[in-house]
Amino acid sequence: MPSNFLPILRYKAFRDLWLGQAISQFGDAFYYVTFMFMAERLTGKIETVGWVGALEAIPYLFFSAYAGVLADRIDRKKIMLLSDIVSGLALLMFGAYLFFDAAPPVWTLLVMSFVLSTVRCFFLPAKSAAIPNVVPEEKVLEANAFSMTTQSLMPMLGLAFSAAFITPLYALSPTRFFLSCVLVNAVSFFGSAYFIGRLPKIEPLGITPVEDGLEKSGANFRDGLRYIKGRRELVVLIAMLTVFRLMVSPFFVVYVATNKQWFNGEPATLMWLEFSFFVGMIVMSPLVGKMNIRRPTVTFALGLAAVGTFVAIMAFSPNFWLIVLWNIGCGLAIPLADIPINAYLQVSVPDNYRGRVNSVISMIGMGIMPVGMLIAGSILSAWGLVTAYLIMGLGMVGAALAGLTDRTYREARMPETAPVS
Repeated sequence: MPSNFLPILRYKAFRDLWLGQAISQFGDAFYYVTFMFMAERLTGKIETVGWVGALEAIPYLFFSAYAGVLADRIDRKKIMLLSDIVSGLALLMFGAYLFFDAAPPVWTLLVMSFVLSTVRCFFLPAKSAAIPNVVPEEKVLEANAFSMTTQSLMPMLGLAFSAAFITPLYALSPTRFFLSCVLVNAVSFFGSAYFIGRLPKIEPLGITPVEDGLEKSGANFRDGLRYIKGRRELVVLIAMLTVFRLMVSPFFVVYVATNKQWFNGEPATLMWLEFSFFVGMIVMSPLVGKMNIRRPTVTFALGLAAVGTFVAIMAFSPNFWLIVLWNIGCGLAIPLADIPINAYLQVSVPDNYRGRVNSVISMIGMGIMPVGMLIAGSILSAWGLVTAYLIMGLGMVGAALAGLTDRTYREARMPETAPVS
């Protein structure tokens, strides 16, 4: 971890939030890639990966609105803590099922994807909204950069550890390999819960009394939408992100197919490909945290366009090391897109709207992803890997550059009170 990040850990509340994030994301690295790989391996159908991915995205469409209202109305610590505990218990129950049924039916994979994602969609708006509450305003960018560095480093370490020590179990017993990854992730959620539990109360500033009931929650959410509509750059940002997410959503389905058709089809290969993506992110994240970029919306668009360019190039790279290289390129571009725009949202959106703005971005962006995941199998069957990569990559580039045609979006500036990125 870069030494210039160490001062941010002097803030105890942020340190506990970071430790919880680090432990949980280390466990996620064992689980996510394995889950998608086993979905295809247990059924023999690449379409199953799309169904599993769709069930992971759908909860954001159904529940993000309420999750954002909660994050703006009640103690954010309680939301994160309950989410971690429920996620850990759900994975333990799934692990118990796997212990007695080593080849689970498809419906169990689908249900587990939906349940776990439902719980996590409450965690994410609360966590993002909480960061400015646990560090001084001038440290928000640094905290975001450190958070993204961790978000890259821990999965990278987890994937490397899994590929080196747990993946060999696959040769002996694929289902026990699956069970091991599920249990490691369950334990990681409980570890995260321990540190989240050490946080102080994180209650939103300037809140009105909690309003109960779906009707009043809907009114709160509509109030958040009105706030977004009043800021044109946010409307353009969400539109861009929606199209980008549609284009990127088939990626993991295509990834699994790439591993099967171009390479050896083993889980370790898939993990090393994912590992290379995080290498780029871990290199770039601390650098972005020290940059002096005043126009976060422009860097967001250019970063996403770079990702799309690398994805399109993958179409002509049926070689393991070339795919690794382009993955590293994608990893380098993403922090440039994400870190400044996240800091911009956190310091320019009032605290009592922050959760709802984050939830709208999640709801619309993630809500479109099931469409891409479900049609990925059909695209692969009809046109193959090369066309799939071109559709995804060029679509990402188009979505990113379209936003730059809007003057209000282009001219958005980081608030003077915020640290620049």
